[in-house]
Amino acid sequence: MTTFSQAELDRMCRPPGQRLSDALREGGPAEVKAVYRLMENLIRDITDLYARWSAVTVGWLIDRHGYDGAARAFPVHELWPSDGVPHLTGTEAVMARDVLRGPDSATAADFATLADTGDEDAIVLRWQEIHAASYTAETLRRDTVTALLTLVNDTYGTEGLEDCLRYATDVIWAPRMGADLARAPEDRLRSWAEKMSVGHNGGVTVVEEPDRWVFTLDPCGSCGRQILDGRYRDPWRFGVVRGRHPVGFLREDITVYQAHVAMAHTIVPIERVGAPWPAMRCAGLAATPCELAIYRDPHTAGPEYYEQVGLTPRPTTH
Repeated sequence: MTTFSQAELDRMCRPPGQRLSDALREGGPAEVKAVYRLMENLIRDITDLYARWSAVTVGWLIDRHGYDGAARAFPVHELWPSDGVPHLTGTEAVMARDVLRGPDSATAADFATLADTGDEDAIVLRWQEIHAASYTAETLRRDTVTALLTLVNDTYGTEGLEDCLRYATDVIWAPRMGADLARAPEDRLRSWAEKMSVGHNGGVTVVEEPDRWVFTLDPCGSCGRQILDGRYRDPWRFGVVRGRHPVGFLREDITVYQAHVAMAHTIVPIERVGAPWPAMRCAGLAATPCELAIYRDPHTAGPEYYEQVGLTPRPTTH
């Protein structure tokens, strides 16, 4: 059964600049404004997730180890090198704060005014400026939570990291999973395509197979970009999961950041709904293009997605 043509799938995965150009041509300024609001919301969603993840990690430290334990694992900026840290210029800082703290921003109002001019080049250029500022802020937030996870891993070991990520999954990803799985498969496909091509800033392609849609991410989402940016080499040296543990996909090349894919998208979903959410294979430190699959029926995901964390599919019932 074919649901979408390849052209329709490609359209779902358009990069932001193309979305704005297409919106201007197809729907004029009103459509440009609508697309901008959608893309701003997608960016805010991922940056908010990083902020919550950091807060929840500190919450885990306090719950499990008290304020003294949290204090020992909290000085994240000590892991950052003296140079090479991304930074916001004064103008970018104002723009990023404006965009990331709420939808009714002066930046959004200025963009709407620009959209009314119909100047495609100016519209795309302004988006690039907004995106550059927001992406730097996103990187800082991602580095902050990864530094926290590194210190958790260093201080409390793999078992501590596993417990910390399970704690975060309950607060952050489990509600998202419930909302996502309640939707029709086609709506899930569109949502993940938007999230990956805009919110995660990567090149995305999708192909349809009879039972699923297969995404290829190049680079492999935020995980891969973080590795390619050198965060697991000197002088950064963020953490890697030690030992062949399920939270490290039973491998030795999984970063503490990638470990959330094992816990939040694989182990906990299999435990609670019987299937990965969605089905993912992690590229590890190789940071090669990776795949995720949206199955029409999540419970038909192949056994390899279960085996990578030491689990097996539940027997099917009829």
